[in-house]
Amino acid sequence: MTQAFLMHMDQLDRILELELTRLLDPIVHAPVPPRRRRRGGLTVIASDVAALVEPVPVVVPIVTPVS
Repeated sequence: MTQAFLMHMDQLDRILELELTRLLDPIVHAPVPPRRRRRGGLTVIASDVAALVEPVPVVVPIVTPVS
């Protein structure tokens, strides 16, 4: 039973490999498209960043001496 399952999986692996090769080879062998230049870029204003940042409360441990 185990051998039949492994043979079936081997056939499935071969089919998957062939199909993936058929689908992905044209993509892999195609030339890389040129990059586009960004228009305007990204501008960040300090006040915008400060508005997005939430203050984090600080926990101060209290230590009491043991007598």
